[in-house]
Amino acid sequence: MKSILGLRHVAFGLRVAFGVAAFGMAAWPANVLGQPLPAKDTQPYKSLVYNVAFSYPRKDWVAVPAAGGNIALLMEKKGEASLALDFQVLRVALEPDEIDDTFKEIEVEQLTQRAPHARVVSSALSELGGHKVIVIRYGASGLTGDLDVTQYSIVNGASLYRLTCAATRATAVKHGRACETVASTLVVGQ
Repeated sequence: MKSILGLRHVAFGLRVAFGVAAFGMAAWPANVLGQPLPAKDTQPYKSLVYNVAFSYPRKDWVAVPAAGGNIALLMEKKGEASLALDFQVLRVALEPDEIDDTFKEIEVEQLTQRAPHARVVSSALSELGGHKVIVIRYGASGLTGDLDVTQYSIVNGASLYRLTCAATRATAVKHGRACETVASTLVVGQ
């Protein structure tokens, strides 16, 4: 129990960082993000309540009790990185063709409202698992130091899922594959 409480404290520190001052960032390197872990090195996560499933690294990662709107919260055992998946019901269902540059700008605006000091480095419209995805990379400063953060926004009808990957600047390269593994295996609405 003590270790879970310790990880929740670190997770809280990483999550609080999203609302604290931001600085420059290196972001998750593209060459690392392109290579998810092999299936044998992952374990499954599934939530029937939120209709979501993904795989995450088997080694050095643990699921901790999610709170504050999160569906899932995963922590690297040393507290160097976290992966949080949250869920929001939209006022209206969106069709795939409505996930466009306008929606991307709305997501960037929403991020800057939730974390006013985050420094957005890039935002892009992409595709992941058959869904259009908004990918926002930004920097933040938190209790554990400067963070590199990537947010994936995925819409399925009226359901908005946001996967947020955060790692200390010094360990972003090391934990980039964990982020890509979760993002590339994320299945929503099935």
